[in-house]
Amino acid sequence: MSTAVGTAALVLVVVTGCSAGGSARTGAETTAEQFARAVSAGHGAGACALLTRDAREDVETVSGVACATGIGRLRLAVPSAVAPDDTRVHGRAAMVDRDGSALFLARSGSTWLVRAAGCTPETDAPYDCTVDGS
Repeated sequence: MSTAVGTAALVLVVVTGCSAGGSARTGAETTAEQFARAVSAGHGAGACALLTRDAREDVETVSGVACATGIGRLRLAVPSAVAPDDTRVHGRAAMVDRDGSALFLARSGSTWLVRAAGCTPETDAPYDCTVDGS
């Protein structure tokens, strides 16, 4: 399992301080919802298609198999549903946090991709993430 380090802490600080316009938030929410549905349905290829390259590589490193198979083995905690108040966006970074489960996203061109998933808050650190593509 991976631990989100300084980058996730920086993203957390940035995204909690500001929020962007509705279209960026909506794009991040859409990606988060699609990712959560794919993970919950066991659709590994669909979930991996929504990860950044570094996050896909982390899944493969941690699980020891291809992302499409490995992501299911990680038993990720993902937000069950996403509401507008769950999403904070600043520039090219976003965080979706609901029910103690968070996803960190990064804007890639005109789309959003999941950079870290299965993230839970920690007492001495911002988040511990099962998948960390920082």
